[in-house]
Amino acid sequence: MTALSSEAHNGATNGYTNGSAEHNNNNHSQSTTEVSGTSAFANNAFSHLTLYTGNTMRTGTTGQLNTSLKKSNQELVSAVQDTLLYSVDTARVKGSSITITDETSLGPLAGDRSLYEVTVKMFYLSATEGTPLSVELLTIAFADLETAMGIPDIKIDHFILSLPHQSFDENGLDESEVEAFTTEIKTSVLPLWKKLSELRQSGRIGRLGVAEFSKQQLEILKTLATAEDVNAVAPEVNQVNLQDCCVLPRDLINYAKEQGIELLTHGDAVEILPKNTFAALLQPNLPGAAASLTPNFVLKYSAFISSRGLVAKKGCVI
Repeated sequence: MTALSSEAHNGATNGYTNGSAEHNNNNHSQSTTEVSGTSAFANNAFSHLTLYTGNTMRTGTTGQLNTSLKKSNQELVSAVQDTLLYSVDTARVKGSSITITDETSLGPLAGDRSLYEVTVKMFYLSATEGTPLSVELLTIAFADLETAMGIPDIKIDHFILSLPHQSFDENGLDESEVEAFTTEIKTSVLPLWKKLSELRQSGRIGRLGVAEFSKQQLEILKTLATAEDVNAVAPEVNQVNLQDCCVLPRDLINYAKEQGIELLTHGDAVEILPKNTFAALLQPNLPGAAASLTPNFVLKYSAFISSRGLVAKKGCVI
Protein backbone atom coordinates (compact mmCIF):
# COMPACT_ATOMS: atom_id res chain seq x y z
CA MET A 1 0.00 0.00 0.00
CA THR A 2 1.19 3.44 -0.68
CA ALA A 3 0.23 6.05 1.86
CA LEU A 4 0.48 9.81 1.67
CA SER A 5 0.22 12.60 4.16
CA SER A 6 -3.10 14.39 4.23
CA GLU A 7 -1.37 17.60 3.16
CA ALA A 8 0.34 15.91 0.24
CA HIS A 9 -2.81 14.05 -0.69
CA ASN A 10 -4.86 17.22 -0.94
CA GLY A 11 -2.32 18.84 -3.24
CA ALA A 12 -1.62 15.81 -5.38
CA THR A 13 -2.60 14.96 -8.91
CA ASN A 14 -4.76 11.83 -8.74
CA GLY A 15 -3.84 11.44 -5.10
CA TYR A 16 -0.07 11.48 -5.54
CA THR A 17 2.57 14.07 -4.75
CA ASN A 18 5.23 15.38 -7.08
CA GLY A 19 7.80 13.74 -4.84
CA SER A 20 6.31 10.28 -5.25
CA ALA A 21 9.01 9.21 -7.68
CA GLU A 22 11.12 8.39 -4.61
CA HIS A 23 9.04 5.23 -4.37
CA ASN A 24 10.62 3.70 -7.46
CA ASN A 25 13.48 5.87 -8.65
CA ASN A 26 16.99 5.91 -7.26
CA ASN A 27 17.71 9.49 -6.23
CA HIS A 28 21.42 9.63 -5.48
CA SER A 29 21.17 13.12 -4.03
CA GLN A 30 19.49 11.60 -0.98
CA SER A 31 20.88 8.66 0.95
CA THR A 32 18.74 5.71 1.95
CA THR A 33 19.29 4.79 5.58
CA GLU A 34 18.42 1.57 7.38
CA VAL A 35 17.53 2.63 10.91
CA SER A 36 17.83 0.28 13.86
CA GLY A 37 15.41 1.11 16.65
CA THR A 38 12.27 3.14 16.12
CA SER A 39 13.14 5.99 18.49
CA ALA A 40 15.01 7.78 15.72
CA PHE A 41 11.92 8.28 13.59
CA ALA A 42 8.84 7.12 15.54
CA ASN A 43 7.50 10.67 15.75
CA ASN A 44 8.37 11.67 12.19
CA ALA A 45 5.42 12.85 10.10
CA PHE A 46 6.41 10.94 6.97
CA SER A 47 4.83 12.01 3.69
CA HIS A 48 5.18 8.60 2.05
CA LEU A 49 5.03 5.01 3.31
CA THR A 50 5.39 1.71 1.47
CA LEU A 51 4.80 -1.51 3.40
CA TYR A 52 5.41 -5.09 2.21
CA THR A 53 3.72 -7.62 4.49
CA GLY A 54 5.07 -11.02 5.26
CA ASN A 55 3.60 -14.17 3.78
CA THR A 56 -0.02 -14.06 4.99
CA MET A 57 -0.12 -17.86 4.90
CA ARG A 58 1.88 -17.62 8.14
CA THR A 59 -0.04 -14.76 9.75
CA GLY A 60 -2.50 -15.33 12.58
CA THR A 61 -5.81 -13.51 12.93
CA THR A 62 -5.77 -12.69 16.61
CA GLY A 63 -4.64 -9.07 16.32
CA GLN A 64 -5.90 -6.38 18.63
CA LEU A 65 -8.23 -4.86 16.01
CA ASN A 66 -9.86 -8.05 14.80
CA THR A 67 -12.92 -7.96 17.05
CA SER A 68 -14.36 -5.05 15.07
CA LEU A 69 -13.42 -6.33 11.61
CA LYS A 70 -14.97 -8.77 9.21
CA LYS A 71 -13.00 -11.95 8.65
CA SER A 72 -12.26 -10.78 5.10
CA ASN A 73 -9.81 -8.11 6.19
CA GLN A 74 -8.57 -9.68 9.42
CA GLU A 75 -5.82 -11.32 7.39
CA LEU A 76 -4.63 -7.96 6.04
CA VAL A 77 -4.77 -6.25 9.44
CA SER A 78 -2.87 -9.09 11.12
CA ALA A 79 -0.22 -9.09 8.40
CA VAL A 80 0.29 -5.33 8.73
CA GLN A 81 0.47 -5.62 12.53
CA ASP A 82 3.11 -8.36 12.32
CA THR A 83 5.17 -6.46 9.76
CA LEU A 84 5.16 -3.29 11.85
CA LEU A 85 5.98 -5.21 15.03
CA TYR A 86 8.89 -7.23 13.66
CA SER A 87 10.23 -5.16 10.75
CA VAL A 88 9.85 -1.48 11.64
CA ASP A 89 13.28 -1.48 13.36
CA THR A 90 14.95 -2.21 10.01
CA ALA A 91 12.87 0.25 7.99
CA ARG A 92 14.57 2.13 5.15
CA VAL A 93 14.21 5.88 5.41
CA LYS A 94 14.88 8.26 2.53
CA GLY A 95 14.05 11.88 3.13
CA SER A 96 10.40 11.98 4.16
CA SER A 97 9.69 8.46 2.83
CA ILE A 98 9.83 5.19 4.74
CA THR A 99 9.71 1.60 3.45
CA ILE A 100 8.92 -1.24 5.85
CA THR A 101 9.47 -4.78 4.59
CA ASP A 102 9.19 -8.28 5.97
CA GLU A 103 12.36 -9.45 4.23
CA THR A 104 11.52 -13.11 4.84
CA SER A 105 8.67 -12.90 2.34
CA LEU A 106 10.57 -11.30 -0.54
CA GLY A 107 12.33 -13.18 -3.30
CA PRO A 108 11.63 -15.39 -6.29
CA LEU A 109 9.36 -18.40 -6.35
CA ALA A 110 10.96 -21.82 -6.08
CA GLY A 111 11.31 -23.47 -9.49
CA ASP A 112 10.12 -22.28 -12.87
CA ARG A 113 7.56 -19.46 -13.10
CA SER A 114 5.42 -21.60 -15.43
CA LEU A 115 4.60 -23.88 -12.48
CA TYR A 116 2.60 -21.10 -10.83
CA GLU A 117 -0.55 -19.08 -11.38
CA VAL A 118 -0.18 -15.53 -10.10
CA THR A 119 -3.33 -13.63 -9.16
CA VAL A 120 -3.49 -9.98 -8.13
CA LYS A 121 -6.27 -7.77 -6.82
CA MET A 122 -5.72 -4.03 -6.59
CA PHE A 123 -7.98 -2.02 -4.31
CA TYR A 124 -8.13 1.70 -5.03
CA LEU A 125 -9.10 3.08 -1.65
CA SER A 126 -10.25 6.57 -2.48
CA ALA A 127 -11.30 8.70 -5.41
CA THR A 128 -12.16 12.32 -6.03
CA GLU A 129 -15.41 12.76 -7.95
CA GLY A 130 -14.74 13.62 -11.57
CA THR A 131 -11.01 12.79 -11.30
CA PRO A 132 -9.50 9.74 -13.04
CA LEU A 133 -8.09 6.95 -10.91
CA SER A 134 -4.32 7.28 -10.94
CA VAL A 135 -2.45 5.38 -13.65
CA GLU A 136 0.77 6.29 -11.84
CA LEU A 137 -0.35 4.27 -8.82
CA LEU A 138 -0.85 1.27 -11.11
CA THR A 139 2.71 1.63 -12.41
CA ILE A 140 3.98 1.84 -8.84
CA ALA A 141 1.93 -1.21 -7.84
CA PHE A 142 3.47 -3.28 -10.66
CA ALA A 143 6.97 -2.25 -9.56
CA ASP A 144 6.12 -3.13 -5.94
CA LEU A 145 4.80 -6.52 -7.02
CA GLU A 146 7.99 -7.27 -8.95
CA THR A 147 9.96 -6.45 -5.80
CA ALA A 148 7.76 -8.64 -3.63
CA MET A 149 7.80 -11.59 -6.03
CA GLY A 150 11.40 -11.18 -7.17
CA ILE A 151 10.29 -11.38 -10.81
CA PRO A 152 11.13 -8.56 -13.27
CA ASP A 153 8.55 -7.78 -15.97
CA ILE A 154 6.14 -10.07 -14.16
CA LYS A 155 3.19 -11.62 -15.98
CA ILE A 156 -0.02 -11.75 -13.95
CA ASP A 157 -2.44 -14.54 -14.81
CA HIS A 158 -5.49 -12.85 -13.25
CA PHE A 159 -5.72 -9.15 -12.40
CA ILE A 160 -8.82 -7.84 -10.61
CA LEU A 161 -9.55 -4.13 -10.29
CA SER A 162 -11.57 -3.14 -7.21
CA LEU A 163 -13.08 0.34 -7.37
CA PRO A 164 -13.45 2.56 -4.28
CA HIS A 165 -16.65 1.84 -2.30
CA GLN A 166 -17.97 -0.55 -4.98
CA SER A 167 -20.49 -3.08 -3.66
CA PHE A 168 -22.73 -5.53 -5.47
CA ASP A 169 -26.35 -4.52 -6.10
CA GLU A 170 -28.45 -7.51 -7.01
CA ASN A 171 -31.53 -5.34 -7.52
CA GLY A 172 -30.16 -3.56 -10.56
CA LEU A 173 -29.79 0.15 -11.33
CA ASP A 174 -32.55 2.61 -12.03
CA GLU A 175 -32.27 5.18 -14.81
CA SER A 176 -30.50 7.82 -12.70
CA GLU A 177 -28.07 5.25 -11.29
CA VAL A 178 -27.23 4.00 -14.79
CA GLU A 179 -26.47 7.57 -15.84
CA ALA A 180 -24.30 8.18 -12.75
CA PHE A 181 -22.38 4.94 -13.18
CA THR A 182 -21.80 5.63 -16.88
CA THR A 183 -20.37 9.04 -16.00
CA GLU A 184 -18.15 7.50 -13.32
CA ILE A 185 -16.73 4.94 -15.75
CA LYS A 186 -16.09 7.60 -18.40
CA THR A 187 -14.39 10.09 -16.12
CA SER A 188 -12.76 8.03 -13.38
CA VAL A 189 -12.22 4.48 -14.61
CA LEU A 190 -11.71 4.47 -18.38
CA PRO A 191 -8.17 5.98 -18.48
CA LEU A 192 -6.98 3.36 -15.97
CA TRP A 193 -8.88 0.57 -17.74
CA LYS A 194 -7.24 1.56 -21.02
CA LYS A 195 -3.79 1.19 -19.42
CA LEU A 196 -4.77 -2.19 -17.96
CA SER A 197 -6.02 -3.21 -21.40
CA GLU A 198 -2.65 -2.34 -22.91
CA LEU A 199 -1.01 -4.61 -20.34
CA ARG A 200 -3.54 -7.31 -21.22
CA GLN A 201 -2.89 -6.93 -24.94
CA SER A 202 0.89 -7.02 -24.46
CA GLY A 203 0.72 -10.23 -22.43
CA ARG A 204 1.59 -8.77 -19.03
CA ILE A 205 -1.93 -9.66 -17.83
CA GLY A 206 -3.58 -12.96 -18.75
CA ARG A 207 -7.19 -12.22 -17.79
CA LEU A 208 -8.49 -8.83 -16.69
CA GLY A 209 -11.50 -8.34 -14.47
CA VAL A 210 -13.44 -6.30 -11.96
CA ALA A 211 -15.15 -6.84 -8.62
CA GLU A 212 -18.78 -6.38 -7.53
CA PHE A 213 -20.23 -5.50 -10.96
CA SER A 214 -23.85 -6.24 -11.82
CA LYS A 215 -24.95 -7.24 -15.33
CA GLN A 216 -25.82 -3.62 -16.14
CA GLN A 217 -22.45 -2.39 -14.91
CA LEU A 218 -20.56 -5.01 -16.93
CA GLU A 219 -22.53 -3.96 -20.01
CA ILE A 220 -21.70 -0.29 -19.44
CA LEU A 221 -17.99 -0.98 -18.98
CA LYS A 222 -17.87 -3.21 -22.07
CA THR A 223 -19.70 -0.67 -24.25
CA LEU A 224 -17.45 2.21 -23.22
CA ALA A 225 -14.20 0.21 -23.23
CA THR A 226 -14.67 -1.35 -26.66
CA ALA A 227 -15.75 1.88 -28.38
CA GLU A 228 -13.67 2.75 -31.44
CA ASP A 229 -12.05 5.78 -29.86
CA VAL A 230 -10.97 3.79 -26.77
CA ASN A 231 -10.15 0.33 -28.16
CA ALA A 232 -9.78 -1.35 -24.75
CA VAL A 233 -10.76 -4.87 -23.77
CA ALA A 234 -14.06 -5.98 -22.24
CA PRO A 235 -13.98 -7.39 -18.70
CA GLU A 236 -13.17 -11.11 -18.63
CA VAL A 237 -13.66 -11.80 -14.90
CA ASN A 238 -16.14 -10.55 -12.30
CA GLN A 239 -15.67 -11.22 -8.59
CA VAL A 240 -18.76 -11.12 -6.38
CA ASN A 241 -18.88 -11.33 -2.60
CA LEU A 242 -21.64 -13.77 -1.68
CA GLN A 243 -22.09 -11.97 1.64
CA ASP A 244 -23.61 -9.20 -0.48
CA CYS A 245 -25.61 -11.61 -2.59
CA CYS A 246 -26.44 -15.13 -1.40
CA VAL A 247 -27.52 -16.27 -4.87
CA LEU A 248 -26.18 -14.74 -8.06
CA PRO A 249 -28.92 -13.14 -10.17
CA ARG A 250 -29.92 -15.21 -13.18
CA ASP A 251 -29.42 -12.29 -15.58
CA LEU A 252 -25.79 -11.95 -14.45
CA ILE A 253 -25.15 -15.69 -14.83
CA ASN A 254 -26.67 -15.73 -18.33
CA TYR A 255 -24.79 -12.61 -19.43
CA ALA A 256 -21.50 -14.02 -18.14
CA LYS A 257 -22.04 -17.22 -20.13
CA GLU A 258 -22.88 -15.29 -23.30
CA GLN A 259 -19.85 -13.01 -22.98
CA GLY A 260 -17.36 -15.59 -21.71
CA ILE A 261 -16.95 -13.77 -18.38
CA GLU A 262 -15.62 -15.87 -15.51
CA LEU A 263 -17.69 -15.40 -12.33
CA LEU A 264 -15.70 -15.83 -9.12
CA THR A 265 -16.59 -15.39 -5.46
CA HIS A 266 -14.45 -13.70 -2.82
CA GLY A 267 -14.53 -12.68 0.83
CA ASP A 268 -12.95 -9.23 0.77
CA ALA A 269 -14.60 -6.37 2.60
CA VAL A 270 -15.76 -3.39 0.52
CA GLU A 271 -13.73 -1.08 2.77
CA ILE A 272 -10.67 -3.29 3.12
CA LEU A 273 -8.51 -0.74 4.91
CA PRO A 274 -10.37 2.28 6.29
CA LYS A 275 -8.28 5.32 7.19
CA ASN A 276 -9.04 5.01 10.92
CA THR A 277 -8.00 1.33 10.92
CA PHE A 278 -4.75 2.22 9.17
CA ALA A 279 -4.07 4.99 11.71
CA ALA A 280 -4.70 2.58 14.60
CA LEU A 281 -2.24 0.11 13.08
CA LEU A 282 0.48 2.75 12.77
CA GLN A 283 -0.07 4.38 16.17
CA PRO A 284 1.98 1.98 18.36
CA ASN A 285 5.09 2.12 16.14
CA LEU A 286 4.81 5.30 14.05
CA PRO A 287 2.60 7.71 16.00
CA GLY A 288 3.98 10.68 14.07
CA ALA A 289 2.81 9.20 10.78
CA ALA A 290 -0.47 7.79 12.08
CA ALA A 291 -2.20 11.16 12.05
CA SER A 292 -0.96 12.30 8.66
CA LEU A 293 -0.92 9.30 6.30
CA THR A 294 -3.84 8.20 4.14
CA PRO A 295 -3.67 4.84 2.32
CA ASN A 296 -4.00 5.02 -1.48
CA PHE A 297 -4.18 1.35 -2.45
CA VAL A 298 -3.83 -2.22 -1.25
CA LEU A 299 -2.35 -4.80 -3.60
CA LYS A 300 -3.11 -8.43 -2.70
CA TYR A 301 -1.16 -11.14 -4.52
CA SER A 302 -1.07 -14.93 -4.48
CA ALA A 303 0.99 -17.56 -6.27
CA PHE A 304 -0.63 -20.98 -6.69
CA ILE A 305 1.14 -24.17 -7.73
CA SER A 306 -0.96 -24.87 -10.81
CA SER A 307 -0.76 -28.66 -10.80
CA ARG A 308 -1.64 -29.03 -7.12
CA GLY A 309 -3.86 -26.03 -6.37
CA LEU A 310 -1.71 -25.10 -3.38
CA VAL A 311 -0.88 -21.53 -2.37
CA ALA A 312 2.88 -21.07 -2.34
CA LYS A 313 3.03 -17.37 -1.58
CA LYS A 314 0.50 -14.77 -0.51
CA GLY A 315 0.95 -11.21 0.66
CA CYS A 316 0.04 -7.54 0.38
CA VAL A 317 1.69 -4.28 -0.54
CA ILE A 318 0.32 -1.16 1.14
